[in-house]
Amino acid sequence: MASPPVSSRGRRLRAGGHGSVHVSYLTTRMRRTSILQAIGPLLIIAAGVAAFVWLKSLRAPPETKPAVSKPPPVRTLVLAAPRRQFNIRIDGQVVPRREVTLSAEIAGRVVSRPDNVRGGRYVAQGTQLLQLDPGDYELQLRTIDLQVTGIDLDLQRLTTETAGIAGLVDIGRKNLELATNELERIESLLEKKTATPAERDRVKRSQLSARNALKTLENQQALLPIRRRQLLSQRQGLLAQQEQAQRDLRRTRITAPFDGILTRARVEVGDFVRPGDILVTIEEADVVEVACRLRSDDLHWLRDSLTSRDSPRDAGTLFEVPVTPATVTYRDARQAHEWAGRLTRFDGQGIDPNTRTIPCRVAVNRTHVPGANDAATTLMRGTYVTVTLPVSPKTTLIEIPNAAVRPNRQIWSVSDDRLVIHEVEVARVLPESILIRSDRVSLRPGDHVVVSPLKIAYDGMPVRPRPAKHPDNATTQQDRSP
Repeated sequence: MASPPVSSRGRRLRAGGHGSVHVSYLTTRMRRTSILQAIGPLLIIAAGVAAFVWLKSLRAPPETKPAVSKPPPVRTLVLAAPRRQFNIRIDGQVVPRREVTLSAEIAGRVVSRPDNVRGGRYVAQGTQLLQLDPGDYELQLRTIDLQVTGIDLDLQRLTTETAGIAGLVDIGRKNLELATNELERIESLLEKKTATPAERDRVKRSQLSARNALKTLENQQALLPIRRRQLLSQRQGLLAQQEQAQRDLRRTRITAPFDGILTRARVEVGDFVRPGDILVTIEEADVVEVACRLRSDDLHWLRDSLTSRDSPRDAGTLFEVPVTPATVTYRDARQAHEWAGRLTRFDGQGIDPNTRTIPCRVAVNRTHVPGANDAATTLMRGTYVTVTLPVSPKTTLIEIPNAAVRPNRQIWSVSDDRLVIHEVEVARVLPESILIRSDRVSLRPGDHVVVSPLKIAYDGMPVRPRPAKHPDNATTQQDRSP
C-alpha cells in the first residue's frame, strides 16, 4: 500500500528538527573534553603520591644489632706419609746396540750367495753370506807352498855340504902338515949337500898349494852359516806370504760375525768388488737399546735414588749415568708388552743444545714372551716405546695434591681453625700431585691442606675446615716427563 504524499512544508519541518539534535550533541562532547583536561593532571599527581606512600611502606626498618659473620668453610685433605718412590717416564725409540758393516777386504767376483741372504732375514753366527772367487788366491797359496818346499830342500843340501866341507878341511890340514914335514926334511938334506935347491923349491910350492887349498875350504866353511841364515830368512818371508795368502783365501768367504738381522745386502752374484766396498750390514739380534732423553732434574733424582748402583768411591761414576733398572713398555692395538732393561750409559754427546736434554741408552733383551698363551713379541728397530725408571729418593719428599697448589707456589693449611700460608719450592711434578722437600717446608705428614678455593685468603684467617674426599689417583699415578 502506498505511503501518503508529504508536502513541502512537512519536509522543511523535518529538516529543522535534525539540525537541533546535532548541535546539542557537539555541545555535550566539548564539555566532557574540558572536564577531562582539567581533572587529568590531578589524577596523575594523586597516583604518584599513592605509589610513593606504598613504596615507603615496603622499606624495612634498619637493624639495631650488628650482623654476625661466620668463618668461610674450606675443604681439607690430610697429608699422607712421605713418598718413598716415584717413576720417571720418558719416551724412546728402539735402535740397534751393535750394527756392523761388512766390507770387502780383497778384490774378487761374487760367485755364490745363499737365497736367504736378504735384507730383514735372521742369520746365525758363522752363516755364510757371500763367496768370492777363491781361484787366484788358491793359486798364489800353492806357489808359495812350492817355494817353501824349495827352501827346505836348499837347507837340506846345505846341511850335507856343511858335513862334506868339514871333512875336506880335515884333509887339507893333514895335507898341509905333510907338505910342511917334507919341506923340513928337504931343508935338512940341503944342509948336508944331499938335496938340491930345486927340490926345496918344489916342496915349497907343494906346501903353498896345500895351505891355499886349506884356506879356501875354511872360507867356504865360514860362509855356510851365512848361507843358512839367508835361506832361513827367505823361508820366514815365504811363510809370512803363505799366511797372508791363507788369510786372503779365508776372506773370500763372508760369514756372519754374530747372531743378527741383515739390514742391507748390496751385492749380487757376478758383481766385482774391491777392498772397501760395502757388502752387507747386520745388526745384533739378542739385545737392542732404547735411545731416550733425560732432563737435568731426572738425572739428579737418579743419582739420589736408592735403586741406582752408583759407587761414590769411584770417581768415574761422576761422568757416567747411574745404572738403573728400567721397564720398557710397548702398546699395540691389543695390549701392552713389557721388557726388563737397564739404563746403562750416556749417548756420548753431552747436553743437546736444542732441547737441553741428555741423550741416554737403555739396554733391553730383544725377545720377550709375555705369557704361555701369547705369541712372542719382538722389539723392532724404530719402535716407539715408553721407558719407566723407578726412583727411591734418599731425600724425604712430601706429596701435595694438585688441588692444594695455589698460585705463587703457595700451599694453604689449617691449624687450630686458622689458615696458614706456606711458600714452597717444587721438587718434582707428578700428574696428580707435586713433591716438595720436607727439610725446606714446615708441612708434615698429618697436616690438613686446603683443596677448596677462597675469595680472600690471608695468614691467620679463621676458617671452618671440612674433610674432602681424597682423589683416588692422587697417590697411584706415576710421574711422566713431558
